Amino acid sequence: MKAFAACLAAFLLGLTGCAPTSTESPPAGANIVAVIGAIHGQHRSSERYSLDVLRDAIVKFDPDIVLVELPSDRFAIASANFDKFGEVRESRADDFPELTDVVFPLRKTLGFTMIPVAAWTPEIAADRRAVEKRLARDPARSKDWLAYQAAIQLYGKAVSGHSDDPDFIHSQASDEAVKARQESYERLFGKDLGAGGWRAINAAHLANINAALDAVTGQEKRILILFGAWHKYKIVEALAARQDVFLAEAAPLFDQ
Repeated sequence: MKAFAACLAAFLLGLTGCAPTSTESPPAGANIVAVIGAIHGQHRSSERYSLDVLRDAIVKFDPDIVLVELPSDRFAIASANFDKFGEVRESRADDFPELTDVVFPLRKTLGFTMIPVAAWTPEIAADRRAVEKRLARDPARSKDWLAYQAAIQLYGKAVSGHSDDPDFIHSQASDEAVKARQESYERLFGKDLGAGGWRAINAAHLANINAALDAVTGQEKRILILFGAWHKYKIVEALAARQDVFLAEAAPLFDQ
C-alpha cells in the first residue's frame, strides 16, 4: 500500500458503506475498490463531468491498479501505440476518451497498472445490432418493443438534467433508474440477444473483473474499476459478494 494509505483509510471511513464487512475500516489484507461510471464521449462536452473532473477524481483515489473497459487484444494495441506514439490510435479505445485522454496519460504520472477486463467483441456488437433491428420490425414482438420504449422513456425522465452529473451518476437513484431500464431490456430480449444480452455481457465482463481481483487478493491494493456508468450497478452488486474487497463510494471523489 502506498505511503498515504493510513490517511486514505481514515478518509474512507466517512465515505463508504463498507461491503462486505461490517467494520468501519478495511480488514487486514482487503483491497480497497472504487467503481467509477464513465459517460464516454459525453465527457468531452460536459462541464460537470469533464475529462478534467474525471482526472481529478482518479488522482484523488490514487489507484495501484485500474481495470478498464477494453478487451485484451484491443488494449495491447492501444498500449503499444501509446508507448510508441504518445497516442492510443486504436478504434475501440477511441470511443472512450476517459481512457485515451485520461487513464493512459495518468499511468505515466501515477504509476498504476492497467488491466483490460471487457468481454466486448465486434461480433457481439454486430449481432446485437442486427437482432435489435429485426425485433423492432417484427409485428409479433411489437408489444415487447413498445414495453421497452416505455422503459426507455421512464429512464429518460428519471435522469433528465442529471445524465452528466457525477454526483447523480454515482448514486443509488441512478443505479435504480439504469437497473429498471436494463432489466426490462433483459427480460424482454435477453434470450434473443444471446451473448449480447444484458445479463450475458455483464456476466462475461464480471468474470474478467473477478479474475483480475482474484490475482491480487489479500495484497491491500487500491483498485479502480472504470466502466460505462450503466454497468456500475452490476459491478457493485458483484463486489458485495467478495470478502476480500472493501468498497469505497465513488461520489466523494468528485467533491471539490
